[in-house]
Amino acid sequence: MKNLFYSIIAVAFMFSCTQQPQYKIQGNVDGLNTGSAVLSKVVDNELVTVDSVAIEKGSFAFKGSVEQPELYIITFADSLEGIQLFLENTDLNIAAHVDSISKADIEGSELTNLYTSFNKELLGFNLKMRNLYNEYIQANMSGNTERAKEIEEEYTVIEEQQMAYIDSFVKENSNTVLAPYITLRFVAHRLDAEELEEITSNFTPEVSESQYAQTLNERLEVMKRVAVGQPYVDFTLNDTTGNPLSLSSVVEKNDYVLVDFWAAWCNPCRQENPNLVAEYAKYHDKGFEIFGVSFDKTREAWVKAIKDDNLTWPQVSDLKYWDSAAGKLYAVRSIPHSVLIDKDGIIIAKNIRGEELGAKLSELMD
Repeated sequence: MKNLFYSIIAVAFMFSCTQQPQYKIQGNVDGLNTGSAVLSKVVDNELVTVDSVAIEKGSFAFKGSVEQPELYIITFADSLEGIQLFLENTDLNIAAHVDSISKADIEGSELTNLYTSFNKELLGFNLKMRNLYNEYIQANMSGNTERAKEIEEEYTVIEEQQMAYIDSFVKENSNTVLAPYITLRFVAHRLDAEELEEITSNFTPEVSESQYAQTLNERLEVMKRVAVGQPYVDFTLNDTTGNPLSLSSVVEKNDYVLVDFWAAWCNPCRQENPNLVAEYAKYHDKGFEIFGVSFDKTREAWVKAIKDDNLTWPQVSDLKYWDSAAGKLYAVRSIPHSVLIDKDGIIIAKNIRGEELGAKLSELMD
């Protein structure tokens, strides 16, 4: 009996030592008596259900464990709103009202509170810009061009303030998983490889192991491969007639090739197209070519935009929107995006457009 007693104690001790940390969520939504609560993980901007429980008299509970803090959302069957939180292995208490679920009070997670404060600050900038945009529309409609120009300048100032706030937040919180998450969502698309590497190098070892940091590092490796000074990366996609066309076949025949990532639905891209048409007319006979890569979803929209904008250079697409294979090869996260390649197959410039593109081509070819 004595040996049995010690054996039971030993097993219980081993179990307590190997038991994983857990999260426990206790929630209540005032005014939502029945239905279901669904806990979902955000994976590649899509919700993946992790758990679902019934709501009893407004209350619900979840229990489980996570390997690392990540963004989760709790949604409810009878509401379009959800509760965002960075779930970590801790006890959380959530209190909300059915009419304002997204504004729930969350206790027990400093990381979630920090993320909530970030979102509130960001919302303040967004509201200011939205109000200015509405005022800009009214000024244009009334013919008040002077006020419209003032609003453009005010909008730019607020936009720059917002970016400065985001950059500062990432720098000050580089020891939390919020830093790579926010960098990935709001910052990475406007950085070159050197700037992105400067940010990722400040992450703590624990933060560097997060899925967000790993995604950033993967992006950084791609950016380094297609940085200015590197050889271009070849790819082959179908043209508008469905025939395969490789970038290399165009580079080999011309002195300079501008790879233009664009889409029919992208207004800044369409606004830049007249400038591309003008530069193409000026320099095509001197050895300049453009290779269009569309991020469209349908052939009809793509072909119509080509015709409407009078684009006469080679065009390719796999019609996969942001999942474009060529876009991934060149780490494209926003469009318009361009890459200028010389006759030796070396990338000599990126994202030059408008007057800057004209000046560069004049320097190279006149």
